[in-house]
Amino acid sequence: MDWLQSVQSYIRVVDEGSFNGAARKMNTTSSAISKRIHWLEERIGVQLLKRTTRTVTQTEAGALFHQRAKVQLEGWQSIVDETRSVSQSPAGLLKIGATLAVGSKFLVQYLNDFLQMYPDIRIQLITTTPGQLPELSLDLFISRELEQLNSLSFKATPLFEHKAGFYASPAYLETYGEPANAEELAQHNALVWGEKTHREIKLTNGQRLALSGNFATTNPEALFHAAKNNMGVLVTNDVMIKEDLKNGTLKRILPDITADEATVYAYYPKLDYQHTRTKLFLDYLKQRLAKENSD
Repeated sequence: MDWLQSVQSYIRVVDEGSFNGAARKMNTTSSAISKRIHWLEERIGVQLLKRTTRTVTQTEAGALFHQRAKVQLEGWQSIVDETRSVSQSPAGLLKIGATLAVGSKFLVQYLNDFLQMYPDIRIQLITTTPGQLPELSLDLFISRELEQLNSLSFKATPLFEHKAGFYASPAYLETYGEPANAEELAQHNALVWGEKTHREIKLTNGQRLALSGNFATTNPEALFHAAKNNMGVLVTNDVMIKEDLKNGTLKRILPDITADEATVYAYYPKLDYQHTRTKLFLDYLKQRLAKENSD
């Protein structure tokens, strides 16, 4: 009996919830799947599954085995893909992590062109909340500086400087007027990222500015949609709204005033070898950003 095939069969049974479902996915019979699981349990020496006529559930040992085995199989597949990439077209899964806003408003602008260049690469984008540490299984994590990662065997490379500006729709500005300075800006309806409808931000010149409004959210899409629908002033980075600025949906106000300055980094695990897919994506992303900054 094949050890690797049996482990794959077990993982598939758990993920599909049945022997029949696993058999369909693996193009075999439920009897063959059952034999593999039985052989696996005998080899390990513990029961992995509880079987009834209608359900299949994991034992405590089975749950532990499923969790660890899945990670190990993903790692093994990554090694196979990496080895193939030496002499063939780069292939395999690239797992990228980012905060929800960075993932949905920044990264997605670049993924399609990259995937067109490397059609055998697949991307899984995993989003986190701001400040949340990434999964250690990620190939790449894009975020502002996270000091906690310094002790977790990650390398970091800077991508771009984040400087937040202030933006609003032309219709909003036509209705409420365009602020001439920071003090007038504070009187406008601010669209606030967070759980409260007010926040204090620190401008690059050191001045603190209290913003408030009638709408707050932790959903970046909702926040940007509100700005485009004339609800108020948005605080963001122009890399997040390039298309909106280009087509005139949003307009920069007070361009000499910036806030919330920080460096955005790409973090990736320290490895004994060069991870081809990660390097290709980082090189591509840096080239695109450099080209956009020079235009």
